[in-house]
Amino acid sequence: MTGPTRSLKRRRSSVIAALEPRSVLAVVQWIVARVLRTALIASLLCALAACHRHSIILVPASAPGDPALSIAGDPESASGATWTLVGTLDGKTVDLQGILLKPRGRGPFPAVVLSHGAGSNAQSYGRELGSVMRTWGLVCIAVNYSHSRGVPHGAPGTGTLLEQGASPANAFRAHAAVTVLARLRYVDVRRVAAHGHSMGAFVTTAFAADYPNDVRVASHTSGGVLLDAIHREGMPFPSVAQARRIEAPYQWHHGLLDFVVPFLLDERFDSVLTAPHEGYLYRGRRHAEVATDPEVLSRVRAWYTAHGMFSQPSARRHVSVSATQSLGLARVRSRRGAGTPQHEAVSTARRPISATSA
Repeated sequence: MTGPTRSLKRRRSSVIAALEPRSVLAVVQWIVARVLRTALIASLLCALAACHRHSIILVPASAPGDPALSIAGDPESASGATWTLVGTLDGKTVDLQGILLKPRGRGPFPAVVLSHGAGSNAQSYGRELGSVMRTWGLVCIAVNYSHSRGVPHGAPGTGTLLEQGASPANAFRAHAAVTVLARLRYVDVRRVAAHGHSMGAFVTTAFAADYPNDVRVASHTSGGVLLDAIHREGMPFPSVAQARRIEAPYQWHHGLLDFVVPFLLDERFDSVLTAPHEGYLYRGRRHAEVATDPEVLSRVRAWYTAHGMFSQPSARRHVSVSATQSLGLARVRSRRGAGTPQHEAVSTARRPISATSA
């Protein structure tokens, strides 16, 4: 082999030897780039999906000048969605926050306004009770009141001791929650209930009295009213006058071992109600226990069912006082006829209150 040929082969070999590591490196870099690009795209898609799940939806106004309503999250999810209402409503400044849960489907569904007690808030109480009542087929909405804890107090109201419980500011907040429901296409506002516990029970009573057109049926745990001689303006308890103005059928529940809100307040409440009503006392239940007791919630559900919450009404039903009394008596007799006298209901006939054996 001639000298030039040998040198050419040597050159080719050296070039190939030099190229092979570079080629391998280039292939590795290409593969790594593709893998990283795929991972980046996947992470971006996941982030977009997460943002979509928790995106903020601005709900269109029903009329010019309505406050801005935004909903963040999925109300059908286990934790529900949060909502804010900011602006002016009925001439009052509102800056409210709350929680919203709905059953799966398009509706229209009945709904319930859930009112939390002192030291709690819409997120904790609304989610706890709402997770149960949603299974009944109810859209559940809760708003933070002036007696809430761990959240901004918002407006109306300043959060002082004189504006807690059954204050006009809190009753208006419950009314504002109903206006939120009215802007949701999947809610039938002809079928809205009100339910609360403790300080939230006081709100429920004031709300049902002050906004009778908002509430089809009401219920509470650990509430009641004070005697007229004791009640003063600014107290968190509703007044006897408010209780007498209530038109919606009302059911109450109270534990005999309640040392926070004495059961005598609900006995007084029962004695002044003129709307259809019934009440239960529970021998073995303390203040907090009655709020989530399965027996209590079962009776609340039956009460809502009896008063048209789960049927499609053609128009809002108004019950006269005379019809109220006959309805109350019929319900007590039907319970006795079912063989459960230990669960006797209190009616407008002023029957003696009896406690359940639970």
